[in-house]
Amino acid sequence: MNVLYLTEDYIGSRVHHNLCRSIVDADSQIDMTVFAFNRPNYPLRDLRGTYNDANYRLIESAFDGNMLMYRALFPYKIRCKYRQLMQKVDTANIDLVVASTLFSDGAVAYRLWRERGIPYVVAVRGTDVNLYLRLMPQLYHLGRQIIANARKAVFISPVQRRKFENSLAFRCLAANLQPKLVTITNGIDQIWIDNQYFADDNRNPDTILYIGVFDKNKNVATLIEACKIAREQNPRLTLNLVGGGGACEPQIMKQIAQNADWIKFHGPVYDKQKLMQICRENAVFAMISKSETFGLVYLEALTQGLPVIYTDGQGFSGVMPDLNVGLAVNPKSAADVAEKLKTALVNRKSMVNDIRKVDFDEFCWPNKAQKWLSVIK
Repeated sequence: MNVLYLTEDYIGSRVHHNLCRSIVDADSQIDMTVFAFNRPNYPLRDLRGTYNDANYRLIESAFDGNMLMYRALFPYKIRCKYRQLMQKVDTANIDLVVASTLFSDGAVAYRLWRERGIPYVVAVRGTDVNLYLRLMPQLYHLGRQIIANARKAVFISPVQRRKFENSLAFRCLAANLQPKLVTITNGIDQIWIDNQYFADDNRNPDTILYIGVFDKNKNVATLIEACKIAREQNPRLTLNLVGGGGACEPQIMKQIAQNADWIKFHGPVYDKQKLMQICRENAVFAMISKSETFGLVYLEALTQGLPVIYTDGQGFSGVMPDLNVGLAVNPKSAADVAEKLKTALVNRKSMVNDIRKVDFDEFCWPNKAQKWLSVIK
């Protein structure tokens, strides 16, 4: 079976690589082609150098149009992507298209279906529900057409599915669409599952950890402000920041310099053993993104015994509804984040007892690949 996987985020997210690799590993009859449309001025770090175990065919396409029109005009964006796809990929033998987003890639898959009759599956991610369905009503009709003609729609988190079903665009159709809606969360690398750690041997009980990019969406500046508030009652509290890059890096680095007595900047860390060691030295993990499709780093932190502070109503919400493994916050309120940080630090041991109950094998990539195979076939 020849599968074409469409994505714009191949450069900066290992999710697409891990998913495609795991699907092919699980079924040697799948011949996977990944078409990666590299967006202009991609804001995140290029992680392609870490994709050293690919078992699929990769075809990349560099942007060659008008950048302003690409960002402002959705039809122009889709024309650019479709033109590049037809120039670089022989679609004659493709049996199925998997679009990694509902709108940006789904619109390309929908056009392929209309013009060449190739069936397609779409994934629904945070950008689809937080940007397109919330702010772009002019695309509602197109979104309905994409979903109506897709074989399946795969949601990466339960909360994204709820938002989709309750959205103005799809509320009236949600009941009829149920047979084609599926929820499959992302997976995490096996090394995290194989090296779970819940002890307190080296852990500082007053430390908060963040891992990620320093951009507007990740909201690190608000996290720093929340830690300042929390320090008014607990002056021992410290913040460890791992990562960097992004449009907000100059601002964040200035805040780090101004609070060097309690903020430690580790820079980017890609070695998983080093990341594990850092996790094991901290008490709570916090990432208060404004928008999040899923948030693999929450799961990774949980495997190392860290309760997580996450954004209410975004990707991680509802993933473990029966276990007290973290606290949801309002990312716009530093005061709310500060209060939840204090609560998590005080109640950490009881939360870790619930973290121990998590079946992390459920989140391994081979498990996710089997669920995707049931959709693909």
